[in-house]
Amino acid sequence: MLFGGSVFTIFAGVYYWFPKMTGRMLNMTLGKIHFWWMMIAFNLAFMPLFAAGILDMPRRVSTYAPSLQSLNDWVSFWAYLLFASMLLFAVNVIWSWFFNPNVAPADPWHVRSIEWQLPTPLPRRNFERIPTFTSGPYDYGNPNPQPAVDLGPEPAPA
Repeated sequence: MLFGGSVFTIFAGVYYWFPKMTGRMLNMTLGKIHFWWMMIAFNLAFMPLFAAGILDMPRRVSTYAPSLQSLNDWVSFWAYLLFASMLLFAVNVIWSWFFNPNVAPADPWHVRSIEWQLPTPLPRRNFERIPTFTSGPYDYGNPNPQPAVDLGPEPAPA
């Protein structure tokens, strides 16, 4: 079973890996709107359910107690808005993947881990030889850090 809060980590993973998977960046403005819209709608849809439980409303029933009907209507309204935020995410993915002419930089997040040292999109063979680590991944304080990985010489064009 997927817990509600896990959805946020799934979206974070998609936003993080989308440039490496597709070679395109998601629209950052739409991403921020999606996050805040989803955060607000998620909390306003699910927090009242805790209140309903405290007020002795059982879970998984087909009818709500008449005294809690307005709470059920509130939850339903915000659940529809939560779904609408998912549609905004889908629009962002489709537009960015198929219609965005801008190619993502090789390392859009400025991280030093090995997967972001490769070009974007990934070549068919990731490494021509086994990479050698030349420094640690957490050299963020240095304004001119050395590459964390020596990927070897560039392969000769075929």
